Amino acid sequence: MKTFNVGSLSENEVTQYWKAALAGDRASFRKLLEATYDLMYQYGQKFSRDQELVKDAIQDVFLEVLEKRATLNGDIPPKPYLLASLRRRLHRLGHRSNWLLPTGEEHENEFEIEFSSEHYFIISEENRHVAQQITSLMNALPARQKEVVYLRFFQELDRDEIAEIMHIRPQSVSNLLQTAFKWIREQWKTAIPFLLSLLFQ
Repeated sequence: MKTFNVGSLSENEVTQYWKAALAGDRASFRKLLEATYDLMYQYGQKFSRDQELVKDAIQDVFLEVLEKRATLNGDIPPKPYLLASLRRRLHRLGHRSNWLLPTGEEHENEFEIEFSSEHYFIISEENRHVAQQITSLMNALPARQKEVVYLRFFQELDRDEIAEIMHIRPQSVSNLLQTAFKWIREQWKTAIPFLLSLLFQ
């Protein structure tokens, strides 16, 4: 069974709070909000640098959960549901404000994936150069490919959950991942001589 941590809570704990919140338990609703707020905020910032807009969108998502709790299915995994709701909400806010979120080719580089040394336990200056190269390759991907990479490897979501969030077919998720990694492998081949020169200079 797939497991992940949301903040300091396990997947099972978050699911329990989700079910209790939908049953009307206000304390569980507050715990759910506290447990998932940071990951939702980080995801929202991939679409907009307007911090207040992202915060407002998250608040709207949870208000909607509170209002519709009687009709929501407690067996739905909370993490993909909340991220999908936030994504839709940000797009609606974007259209109302006459600015578009990065869904078209003209915005392909606006969904940013940022690597840090903590992700790879990098301790040497040479390896930091490698991480910077990886970052550049990731950020050169089209927006949709970057998003599936982020959701798959940073949020540890499976193909079906990513498909739900992005409102695409599961096979499209697989295709986007395959295309992304094929391009990265091709670019990496050209970068290897440069990286070796950094590592062994």
